[in-house]
Amino acid sequence: MAERTLGWIQNPSSFENLKNVVSVFDKNSDIYKEILNTKLPKLVKDLDLQNKLISELEKDPLEMDYVLLKGHGIKSGQKRADAECSGIVQAAITTQGGRAYTDDWTADGFLRWGISIGLLDYDTEKDTVSITKLGEKFVKSNSEDSDKEILISAFLSYPPAVRILTLLENGDHLTKFELGKQLGGLGEAGFTSIPQDLYIQAIELAADKDKASIRSNTEGSADKYARMISGWLSKVGLIQRIGKEVSTKIGDVEYKVNIGHSFRITLNGIKELKRAMGLSSYPKTDKIVYWQMLATKGKDRDYIRNRRGYIIKAINNRERNLEDIKAYLLENNIDESITTIEDELKVIEAMGLSFKHSRNGYVIDDNIIKLEIPRTKISKTNVLELKDKVRDKLKYVDHRYLALIDLAYDGTANRDFEIQTIDLLINELKFKGVRLGESRKPDGIISYNINGVIIDNKAYSTGYNLPINQADEMIRYIEENQTRDEKINSNKWWESFDDKVKDFNYLFVSSFFKGNFKNNLKHIANRTGVSGGAINVENLLYFAEELKAGRLSYVDSFKMYDNDEIYVGDFSDYSYVKFAAEEEGEYLT
Repeated sequence: MAERTLGWIQNPSSFENLKNVVSVFDKNSDIYKEILNTKLPKLVKDLDLQNKLISELEKDPLEMDYVLLKGHGIKSGQKRADAECSGIVQAAITTQGGRAYTDDWTADGFLRWGISIGLLDYDTEKDTVSITKLGEKFVKSNSEDSDKEILISAFLSYPPAVRILTLLENGDHLTKFELGKQLGGLGEAGFTSIPQDLYIQAIELAADKDKASIRSNTEGSADKYARMISGWLSKVGLIQRIGKEVSTKIGDVEYKVNIGHSFRITLNGIKELKRAMGLSSYPKTDKIVYWQMLATKGKDRDYIRNRRGYIIKAINNRERNLEDIKAYLLENNIDESITTIEDELKVIEAMGLSFKHSRNGYVIDDNIIKLEIPRTKISKTNVLELKDKVRDKLKYVDHRYLALIDLAYDGTANRDFEIQTIDLLINELKFKGVRLGESRKPDGIISYNINGVIIDNKAYSTGYNLPINQADEMIRYIEENQTRDEKINSNKWWESFDDKVKDFNYLFVSSFFKGNFKNNLKHIANRTGVSGGAINVENLLYFAEELKAGRLSYVDSFKMYDNDEIYVGDFSDYSYVKFAAEEEGEYLT
């Protein structure tokens, strides 16, 4: 089976280009004829490839190979702008700069968009794409109003769009961050969301020259999904984009920021949401759920897709309680705790399925199509085993912070690991704090009354040994905080501490620690006179649980910094662990 990430779309937004792509599958369309007779002969220089693409277009019925539709990427050493046309769909899209074809990445995005909203159909086994009845109707539509009506029907079959409408249903005015936090995987890898207060902090603490960049570049993957889907829905009149002023406090000062990507539902949006749900006299809209959309990132992606897929099948139009769902999973070779099942039910709801819960159990009363679960047995990696183990121990801390485990073991996720760590400490717990994380600043700081902590996050799949150069970097931060001389560091990051904070510690946070790190913790303390520690992500979550439960006081928490590793409650032996993570680049945000 080819790997296609269906169901979650971040970049395509042009309805005109979407229509051109769907028109490729209609032999009577002008786009089809132009690509077959003019564009491919002119644009595709490789004659063998050109003949393959033309032969594919001449098939009857027109069910085309995904690879030939999408094309291939750039060659080694080649710039994307210099890539030659190598796919049928590439030739269907004219770029904003006027080039007669687009790249394979953009072509893939439009293909996945058309498939995900039901204008195109994807055959998982054959890796082929064909047009649907709704897609044929879209191609033949000759007015903007007709296009809009067809696209509304398509979006109502797309669960994430229904989720956005549902979140706005009560008239709430929500930003992309407030929507993203409640969309899809609820913070897991592939569905990160930037905490809104940290976004405001980042803008207000940044130099004026950096504010525009923060506004345009600071969003998690779920925030981007929320922004893109909301953009589609606003173009068909189901929601409105209206800027929203939001605020947060940093110390004793309140800061306000206007977030342009904020949305409200319209009257027509409420009406169409009722249609999607089959309320009143409306027939219920079928929901397109490809197995691939149930998880998007990480080495456990396929296992999680299976787990969620079988939970959906267990309760689709049939009410079952948690024990019944657990038994159904076991019949399909998936052994999970009740706590894990409860969390997965929340994710499934956040993906946009119509979900009902009563004292008798749970039911999804949507008519779900396209969900086909592969029969191959897949096992968890040690990272997911750890995540599910910690899940069962968190009774007070919000389980969305389990995403910290994903991020800690992903060497490409340092920024998100920093952000979510500070989010845990200041929004889930009672610390004050700021995420800093720029050049010549620590990753973050927290404080409680007179105590403050300087934090350095390190995301590593194979553990972190605290090399001497990074120990020296922490020494520099501690000394800058002690001297507070802007001639040494003009950004004055230490001013983010409240004036009353007088006692300081330092903390390293990572997946797990190994090697010579304890000696370097002592080296930092000996050089600065400041005590600190290191905490792995598992124990960070246990630390949060102890504080939230009231079993550990905030005052006593600062007594744990004794230049050693900090253990809280349970502890896993990491000495044997490889964590199935030889590559660092699994999660992209």
